Amino acid sequence: MKKYQIRFLFFLIVNCLYLGSCKKQSEDPFLNKLFISKYTHDTIWTVNMVDNVDIINNLTKELEKNDFSIYAYKVEEDKPEYSFVSDCDKQIQYDLEKTGMRSYSIKSNLESVRYKRRDYSNKKFRRYNYEFNVSVYEFENEKVASNQFEILENASNSGQGYCNKIFNTKFVLKKNEIFEFSTMDEKSLNAMRNYAYFIKNQ
Repeated sequence: MKKYQIRFLFFLIVNCLYLGSCKKQSEDPFLNKLFISKYTHDTIWTVNMVDNVDIINNLTKELEKNDFSIYAYKVEEDKPEYSFVSDCDKQIQYDLEKTGMRSYSIKSNLESVRYKRRDYSNKKFRRYNYEFNVSVYEFENEKVASNQFEILENASNSGQGYCNKIFNTKFVLKKNEIFEFSTMDEKSLNAMRNYAYFIKNQ
């Protein structure tokens, strides 16, 4: 008898979880669509042109003035490399091709301190640096760049901004180039946005 009671109880628990899951899916169709739906892929092709040196030089000076370091690295030309941004409204993942182009890693030289209370008698201090990345995508002309920028902006803002939340991606259009700012560190968001704003106003 006890064996049947355990089975019946297990059945009830599974059934409740299933019903709760169905209810949650109907209440939150965005999350359901984001994690369950299959995405189609589209590629945004770039061209490897001469960089707008003035913008990068001005950004470098501004970073160094504020005690940040910037490191450039070249993407291997013989080994395709992509970043991506997802549009969960249209269910499309846009793969940005950047083979042969330069990307930048940016980090503050000074550490900041974050205070975190664990309980009333114990305190925890955590040191960290602001960190974010910048990639520059180059296109044949300003019209092509503007069209691609509109696609990327719509994708990055899709799902009320939650589709690409983990990367915190921000795009800035400058003539025939698109600057992609990204960070997975929430603490670095304000610093990253400040420099994206700086590029936008160059």
